Amino acid sequence: MLCALSLDLYFSERANDGSLSTGQTPENVSNLEGSLLGALKLITLIGLVVISFGPSYSYTLLNLLYGRRYSDGEATAVLRFYCVYIIFLAMNGTSEAFLHSVANESQLKQSNNMLLLFSAIYTVLNVAFIKSAGAVGLIAANSVNMLLRISYSAVFINEYFK
Repeated sequence: MLCALSLDLYFSERANDGSLSTGQTPENVSNLEGSLLGALKLITLIGLVVISFGPSYSYTLLNLLYGRRYSDGEATAVLRFYCVYIIFLAMNGTSEAFLHSVANESQLKQSNNMLLLFSAIYTVLNVAFIKSAGAVGLIAANSVNMLLRISYSAVFINEYFK
């Protein structure tokens, strides 16, 4: 979250000072692309560490912190899925920060329309997944929502750097 916030500030500053305008030099675009790719790689690396260790140690952590009452229940499974969900949150925050920093007005309107569509899909998935899987279903619905948003941002980023 902190990384996404700092990236949003970084990209916003570049948009405000005109370095992200349509008349960019190839060097500026290359630097921007390198910064974005570096941030996404760092987030992926940190997320993979969390995914590697988080699910394996979630039972132990809950048992140490809260005792058997929570570690033997659904909380362990929820924490395991949440460890995977964290990487989706980080990737979405970074990619959307970039999108919102460099997009023009019509692209932002299109992005908001897509976010509205993704919210409708999320609502339907939320109801269905919670009925079938409880709290784990809530995290699964959120993960699908983040994947949709990341995919939309990835398409935008790909088009931006062409």
